[in-house]
Amino acid sequence: MKIVKRSTGQEAVPVDGLYQCFPKSENNRGKAVRFSTIEKAAAFLCENVDWGIYMNPGGALVYRDIAIERDQ
Repeated sequence: MKIVKRSTGQEAVPVDGLYQCFPKSENNRGKAVRFSTIEKAAAFLCENVDWGIYMNPGGALVYRDIAIERDQ
């Protein structure tokens, strides 16, 4: 499974071993909700559509144009 930004191909990556989701327009790590697996992060983003996730390259927090790609 991958979480990607469709327009750029950026992919969600773990930070310090955890996928980190953030409320809209917030980059304070104290506000992050952290997940040990990408599946849990994907489920959280589906339930919380205004939240974003940390992606590389560029170390950006992405809030829009997010797609969840499942393995075939």
